[in-house]
Amino acid sequence: MAIKSFLTKRQVMVLRLRQAGMTQEEIARRIKTTRANVSLIEKRARENIDRSRETLKEWESIVSPVRVMIKKGTDVIKVPEVVFAEADRAGIHVKSNSLDLITRIKKEKGSIISNRTLTEDMEIDITDAGEVSIL
Repeated sequence: MAIKSFLTKRQVMVLRLRQAGMTQEEIARRIKTTRANVSLIEKRARENIDRSRETLKEWESIVSPVRVMIKKGTDVIKVPEVVFAEADRAGIHVKSNSLDLITRIKKEKGSIISNRTLTEDMEIDITDAGEVSIL
């Protein structure tokens, strides 16, 4: 059975060679094309990967039984408390601890945090398995 992927065989080859440390120029010589073409192949592959990740995130959102709305003005330190309370109401054990959640929020939503406070509303989904998605 063939693996169904959003990546072409050529994209996979270029990504593997890049991961192995080869430059775009080296790959171009190896596969007999231009460096610009290798760059385009790599760019399109990464776009396909990003779209796939966003698709999976959207699917997780669809099947998540709990969505937590965090209001603008909330102290980031208080967010885990709200998330855990909503998960408890649904009988779900969250797999992350407070520090992990705060770290992820800062990493994924740092642009909406100022002086520990959310400058925009934020949503967090919780799956039946206790996985958290920061939307």
